[in-house]
Amino acid sequence: MKTAITKLGAILFLLFALPLGTFAAVNFPLYLCGGAIANLKPDATVTAALAVGDRVIWQEFDAADQPVGTATTITVTTAGTVDNFTTPGALSSGAHSYKVFVISAAPNTCTGDVSDPFSLYVLPTATVSLGTPSNANYCEAGGATSSSVVTATIPTLDAAIGTDITFAYNWTATKDGAAVTPVTGVGGIGTAADNVFTLSTTTTGTYKLKLAINYAPAAGVTLKSGDGNGCVVTSTESSDIKVTPKPGKPTVSFS
Repeated sequence: MKTAITKLGAILFLLFALPLGTFAAVNFPLYLCGGAIANLKPDATVTAALAVGDRVIWQEFDAADQPVGTATTITVTTAGTVDNFTTPGALSSGAHSYKVFVISAAPNTCTGDVSDPFSLYVLPTATVSLGTPSNANYCEAGGATSSSVVTATIPTLDAAIGTDITFAYNWTATKDGAAVTPVTGVGGIGTAADNVFTLSTTTTGTYKLKLAINYAPAAGVTLKSGDGNGCVVTSTESSDIKVTPKPGKPTVSFS
């Protein structure tokens, strides 16, 4: 008896095995970066009804709902199960939308309804660079300035993703070539506000700053990254910032 083909109402991406409806509050149910891939499959109800010889057809569609590239056919070899459809690892940045349908095995070859689209978003490779410190030198005390500000340039994220994804910032520093710990907070050498660091230490020495950024998903947002850490990128070191000692207090002498 031929298996009936029902409408594909949901697509699961296998790593998390969650239905599309779980992500209704976000702009995209899945974000990828750094060459990460997604493993997609039909929902459990449709999968359970698959018979040997059925063909599961996957196709990407563009924003105008036109097919992109060549469809991928996966033939069922064991009833009730089907291999995953794996997205390419070199997808261009931006939104990608996939649909799936089933064609039953010969001789009937009935074509089932096409699923609703499953859309994912591929994040671009981020970049980060540090600007010139606002003051290359300042005095530990008694000078006209008592700090130096370094501002990093980072990419502007696509408005289409809303607040689903932001950047996380991790500033590090060295003093006279040795790592500084902690950089901020109690005992730190300054304060950080996302992409801006203000060096305000009064400990003399030569300082260099560096900033690492990574993609950070909001609560309820799923991000798969090639490095497992949000696709970290790190700036080169800033130019030197020297905190110089103030002159000693003189004692008057006479002759």
